[in-house]
Amino acid sequence: MIHMFVAQTKAESIRIIRSPFFLLFSIAMPLAFYFLFASMNGVDKSIQSTTWGVFSLMSMTAFSLIGTAVSQFGIRLSFEHQDGWVRLLKLTPLSPAVWIGSKIVSQMAVHLIVIVVIFLSAGLVHDIQLTAGQWILCGLWLWIGSISFLALGALLGTLKNANTSVAIGNVLQMGLAIVGGLWMPLSTLPSWMGSVGEWLPSHRYANGAWNMIAGKNPASIDFIILTGCGLLFMLLSIYIYNRRDAV
Repeated sequence: MIHMFVAQTKAESIRIIRSPFFLLFSIAMPLAFYFLFASMNGVDKSIQSTTWGVFSLMSMTAFSLIGTAVSQFGIRLSFEHQDGWVRLLKLTPLSPAVWIGSKIVSQMAVHLIVIVVIFLSAGLVHDIQLTAGQWILCGLWLWIGSISFLALGALLGTLKNANTSVAIGNVLQMGLAIVGGLWMPLSTLPSWMGSVGEWLPSHRYANGAWNMIAGKNPASIDFIILTGCGLLFMLLSIYIYNRRDAV
């Protein structure tokens, strides 16, 4: 069982990393947006007790991880359901627990790689000055917090039509990024959009990291919304999967 889990996790990790969509949307695009926003606003210009270079770094890392969870995990799940892979799985020695567990572990491993690559790129190009503790704590917050968006991806993966999941996934990723204040601070958005954005898990996800680089702890509301949404997404996805299997 352990050997099977390790082998499946390795296969899943390689599949994700070799995907051109992963390289484009999880690495290249967030980095391009980061360098664009940081340069446009001024890398050393002050914002929210830090600088644009650091503020945008946390925002774009969060954006990348949300997109990876939604597209590489959620949309892929939907395609595997549509293509009959899940039905075929029942005819193999690979149990559903090993299958989904390996996907989650491999996805978290890939998320760690994304964080390291984006942090290193920004640090080398813009000479970002953070303490070792800030780098580590922000990275851990973003890494662990991404579990909530894997739960969102799992919910998206319950859709029977994979093309629909692609469309919804793209809208979700862009909507959570823009309205959640990952591209521009909520204060620059229309008031109604800012009011909505404050309650989105994407905003609370990035806000925890913004607080850390400002020398503060993540706000209680950051924990509550991020954890609450993650649990809600997970419970809904489990309910839908069980209901589908019972039919």
